[in-house]
Amino acid sequence: MYTEAGYIDFDYIMKDPNVFKFIIGGRGSGKTYGAIKWALDNGKTMMFMRRTQTQIDLIRNDAFSPFAAVDKNIMVKSINKNLAGLYREENGAPFGYMCALSTISNIRGFDASEVDLIIYDEFIGEAHERAIRHEGEAFLNAYETINRNRELQGRPAVQVLALANSNQLANPIFVELNLVSPVERMLKNGNVFYKNFQRNVSVYMVNHSPVLDQKERTALYQLSGDSDFSKMALKNQFTTEEMDHIAPQDLRQYKLACVVGEICIYKHKSLKIYYVTDHRAGSTENTYSSGQMDLKRFRRDMYHFWLAYLNGKILFESYIFKVLFERYFNIS
Repeated sequence: MYTEAGYIDFDYIMKDPNVFKFIIGGRGSGKTYGAIKWALDNGKTMMFMRRTQTQIDLIRNDAFSPFAAVDKNIMVKSINKNLAGLYREENGAPFGYMCALSTISNIRGFDASEVDLIIYDEFIGEAHERAIRHEGEAFLNAYETINRNRELQGRPAVQVLALANSNQLANPIFVELNLVSPVERMLKNGNVFYKNFQRNVSVYMVNHSPVLDQKERTALYQLSGDSDFSKMALKNQFTTEEMDHIAPQDLRQYKLACVVGEICIYKHKSLKIYYVTDHRAGSTENTYSSGQMDLKRFRRDMYHFWLAYLNGKILFESYIFKVLFERYFNIS
């Protein structure tokens, strides 16, 4: 999984037949550089994508271009306000493109038939970054815009390399694609990859990179010590707060109190604690769908569940149920 120099080996990664490849790696492990270099070395026409237009506008500047580190002769020029082209010659044709997930819907008339690789860089936003509305769905629409009907025409599907740091396990892409639970199991079992050939998706965890082992001895990481930042940047660990209160329980000790959307909330028969899972045992009058009006009624009627959560009185079978619980309360 790594080159002799200790960086991610994209020749190895790209032998994976799955179309969608998600690489979660520590900072400085060679994700962006390696993906771009592999695309250039293999003659791929790429669509380089970031989450927001502001991020794309920034890297259009030569001083911040991720392409300059690979080839200083690459020029970035605007095609329109939402789309940029990558050029090697001033008056030549583009060999690749750049766009933002947040604005790709504005270029749906663009002919992307020559694009055969999407590099979606930093697809997990940092904690301070604002989420894009329906971000997971936007990613699927972006892929549809670029891939279109080429598979129906006997052509290979557009490959996707999605790259990020381990900022948020329940990021919008993983939630939309139902990848939160598989990645959670990876973390628990110490696995470095997950491959589902039926769904055409793979996830790689870059948590034993020789480069990251060396970075641990540098000034920044000596300063940050055992902080969440260091765990994310070096050990590829998601924040410890996210994994709090994940503890499968014996349902025989609980009674069903509420059903909302995909989750069931149980109350312990003798203790003042609750448990959230998707297994339904028993019946309750407190049943709500995941529609907007029903969720408003749920928040009004069952606000005591949120207070119990804030007081650490709710346990979850899996992290994804914690995510859904928060979303139904319109918190995240």
